Amino acid sequence: MKKLFSILIISIYFTSCTDTSTTSSTNATNKDAQADINRVHSKEVYQAMETGDVSKLDSFIDKDIVDHEGNMRGLDTLKKMFANMHNAIKDLKVEPIANATGDDYNFALVRMTGTTADASMGMPAGTKIDRTFVDVVKMKDGKATEHWGYVDQNEMMKMMEGNRMPPMDHKMTDKMENKKDTMMKK
Repeated sequence: MKKLFSILIISIYFTSCTDTSTTSSTNATNKDAQADINRVHSKEVYQAMETGDVSKLDSFIDKDIVDHEGNMRGLDTLKKMFANMHNAIKDLKVEPIANATGDDYNFALVRMTGTTADASMGMPAGTKIDRTFVDVVKMKDGKATEHWGYVDQNEMMKMMEGNRMPPMDHKMTDKMENKKDTMMKK
C-alpha cells in the first residue's frame, strides 16, 4: 500500500511536470497574438509616416510616449513630426524588413527611402534618402510608451557625404584665427 501510494504520488508529480500543453500553449498563443498585434501597429505607424494620416495612432500609442531618438515627448508632438516628415520627404516609403517581439518590447528592422522636398530635414532639397534602421518600442497595456531608434552611422554619413556645407572662406577662417590669437594674448 505504501509502495502504491509512492508510485501514485510520483506519477502525479511527473504528469503535472510534463503536462504543460494547456499552460504553455496558452502562453505561446498569447505571445504570438501580441507579436501579431505589434506587427500590425508597426505597419500602421510606418503608413502614418508615408501618408501623413495620424488618425489611428491614438489607439496604440500612449499620449505620454517618450521618443528617445528624437528627444521628444507626447503623442501630439509625434503626430506633428510624422506630418512634417511626410511633407518634407516626397515619395516617402517606409518598409518593415523584419519584426520581433520579446516580452514588452517590439523590434523592427526598417528601410526608409525618399527624396527631400526642401531643406527642413537638415539636407538640401533633392537629397535621396535610403537608410536602414532599427526601431525598438516598449509596450505597456497594449500601447507604445517609449521608442528608441538605431541607425548605422556609416550608412548615414555616406548618404550625407554629398550634401556637406562648402568649406568656409579662408578670409573668414583667418579672421577667426587672428581673433583667437588676440584673445589668447590677453
